[in-house]
Amino acid sequence: MKNGGFQLAAWFRRVPALLAGCLALVHGGWALGQEGADSFPRRILSGDRLHISVREQPDMAKVYAVAGDGSIDFAFAGRVVIAELTVDEAARKLEEVLEERFFKEANVDISIANFVEGDVLVTGAVGSPGIIPFRGDSILTLMEAVTRCGGLSGKAAGDRVRILRWTPGGGMERQSIEVNLQAMLDTMDFSRDQYLRPRDIIIVPFQGEDEGRNEFLALGEVGSPGFHPYKPGLDVIKAVTMTGGVGEDADWSGVRILRPRPTGEYSIIPVDLGRLFSAADMSMNIPLQQGDIFFVPSIRNLVRPQVYLLGEVNKPGAISVNPGPNATVARLVLAHGGVTQFANPGKVQIQRTAPDGSKKTLLVDVGRILKEGTFEDDVPVQDADVVIVPEKGLLGL
Repeated sequence: MKNGGFQLAAWFRRVPALLAGCLALVHGGWALGQEGADSFPRRILSGDRLHISVREQPDMAKVYAVAGDGSIDFAFAGRVVIAELTVDEAARKLEEVLEERFFKEANVDISIANFVEGDVLVTGAVGSPGIIPFRGDSILTLMEAVTRCGGLSGKAAGDRVRILRWTPGGGMERQSIEVNLQAMLDTMDFSRDQYLRPRDIIIVPFQGEDEGRNEFLALGEVGSPGFHPYKPGLDVIKAVTMTGGVGEDADWSGVRILRPRPTGEYSIIPVDLGRLFSAADMSMNIPLQQGDIFFVPSIRNLVRPQVYLLGEVNKPGAISVNPGPNATVARLVLAHGGVTQFANPGKVQIQRTAPDGSKKTLLVDVGRILKEGTFEDDVPVQDADVVIVPEKGLLGL
């Protein structure tokens, strides 16, 4: 039976497309291990956007962004950590916060307005290492991800597959989850399969590989991702050169060095390639160590601010804005069809919520900025801003 199991596993590796189809057909019938079971019903993740309403306080109803530390800025109640909770658990927690400080009774409803997005990166000894686009409301398991990337190669150490995942709490660390994928194939027991999350990194080592001894791993937007020989004196500049440079979609300011700890987790060292290569800031030329992971993320995975454009504009609605110097009010209006003939572009309003929950309104003369091209006077937009282009004659104008 054991030999038959090995033969079956080898056969599956030769036909990964067939295995993917089988996984899709019977996935719903498999019971997952504790890690997978704990993740459903779905847990709230950093980067999600939640629609939250409070029956007793209607003006608190809006979309709240879950920050990197897992918290939301919950109006006058302050910051509340709700990541890793289900929506029902988060609603109960917010009710407790409100009832403790403000209300005799509170009733909170939560729904997911926008799910966090982020590619799953699969690298190492698989048939076709690569990136799998993934959104937080999708279901993807480790077995499915490896299969979609061509399955385990003939030289894979399938008993030591690792998932690198951001550690909850917003810190600069990743946890490492080791899974014996080969045993699943040999025994056809998928109870230890794992649900994946956006921005997970899957590493499938090679057989006989003495991990961390004489290699470093390059991932993401580099010319040649994968394992590369480590040599004394290796630093960021040399690593970029050795891995074929960075791609056009690279997030230069978001580069990370993941360094293994004895506990099995990874500490994260931020690197800003823009400061290194544009400003010659050699403090960013950090030495690499054996076993490090040099990770260049993609700008496609950035959690983009969402702004609400309303009033006398040709294309009103909720707009996801790319962070950067172009994320300003006048450019936003211009990029979405401009204003209507009834607009008063000289009195455009930005309604903004401060971190302490207070509200403020900014006035911007978008008409003058667009007419004169004085974009240096433009105002940057922030997440959850409401931009209103009024009609002529309204609002006392």
